[in-house]
Amino acid sequence: MKIIKYILFCFIFCFSTSYNLIAQCHTNTNICASGTSGPFTFSTPGPSVSSCLDFWGPGYAYISLYITQSGPLEMLIDGDASSGYLDVAIFNIPSGIDPCLAIQNNSNQISCNYALAASGCNQIGSFFGCPSFVSSPNVNVGDRLMIVVENWSGSSTNFTLDLGPAPAAQSGPGNPSINPVTISLTDASSPYQMTAADNGGVWSGTGVSSSGLFDPSTTGVGTFVLYYNLGSGPCLTTDSIHVIVNAVLAVELIDLQLNCKNDKAIMKWSTASEINCDYFKVERSYDAHYYTTIGVVDGHGNSSAIMNYTFVDDKNKGHSYYRLVEVDYNGKETIYGPLSTKCVEEGISIYPNPVRDYLKVKIPDSEESLVVYEIKSVTGKLIISNTLDGAIDVSNLSSGYYIITIKTDNQQYIQKFVRQ
Repeated sequence: MKIIKYILFCFIFCFSTSYNLIAQCHTNTNICASGTSGPFTFSTPGPSVSSCLDFWGPGYAYISLYITQSGPLEMLIDGDASSGYLDVAIFNIPSGIDPCLAIQNNSNQISCNYALAASGCNQIGSFFGCPSFVSSPNVNVGDRLMIVVENWSGSSTNFTLDLGPAPAAQSGPGNPSINPVTISLTDASSPYQMTAADNGGVWSGTGVSSSGLFDPSTTGVGTFVLYYNLGSGPCLTTDSIHVIVNAVLAVELIDLQLNCKNDKAIMKWSTASEINCDYFKVERSYDAHYYTTIGVVDGHGNSSAIMNYTFVDDKNKGHSYYRLVEVDYNGKETIYGPLSTKCVEEGISIYPNPVRDYLKVKIPDSEESLVVYEIKSVTGKLIISNTLDGAIDVSNLSSGYYIITIKTDNQQYIQKFVRQ
């Protein structure tokens, strides 16, 4: 039986990447063109992988392929010795999974050749003349493969790898495109794992580990450039990204409104969470430059529930500007706004005037619950008294001048009109 051992030495064909793994995957190639690649050396084994490799050999190598042309995988692994057994297993790497982790799952294996001939070579497919071969698996554009080579007998010290020409499958450099950061980061956020289209490369920059773990608590507030290198030498592909870290806010404000009612300005706001929130100040200005504090509302300190607040300014004078200022326990202030309003009621009006059939009434405060009206002659004689319910029918009035009085809970309006 062939002896089982595992190597964590990563060689990337057409592309080299380094992986942060338990047993030290490495990269050791700069080949990115078709034809023979290598030579690749072997390293000591780690945990065993594959359903057909027995990991008894003294050395192992790992080669990653990024498929750029679909087709059957025609591949030759050719050792520098003309004798001895070279075994090979091929794994498909699922999207987003580190190759050195994916090969530990045998369900990802798509081919394996446990060499039956001690010829110093191993072949996937039938294009090459190696006597130890198995049929080719079909692979597709975008597939990422890892080739595990076991130097079972230890006869070879290195090997080359060759892919058959088209229409067989071909490979090329990987895709280093960095995925966008999906959450808003603050200087109090937990470490965030950066990812790329093809993972397994090396990260660098302020606050990021070589495996891509970005820690905003070590960077503080600011904008930081992170770099991602995939491969080495001619195979090297790179990308970069700007990551923004904001200051943690004492409150998460989810609503801020300013409305008018009965000549009063009403500010309402809501928070989804509060951290060390001491109180809120409401400030007012008449020129949008100089603000004075007109009220203070206590905060809830620390809260993860939605909190609703209301402040009423009953001394509003026409067009005014308002700001909400959150103050935390250490005195730090965060300003929201400004908002502006003009809390002057326009008053009740009637139209058309003169009128022939229906007299319409406009009341700015739509919340008035009861509105009554009276129509009198110019001599003061009461002609109509009723509750307002839509337009007023005056078609039965004789032509001439009349006086209408409209009363609400808060207003009274008197106006002369002409019936044509």
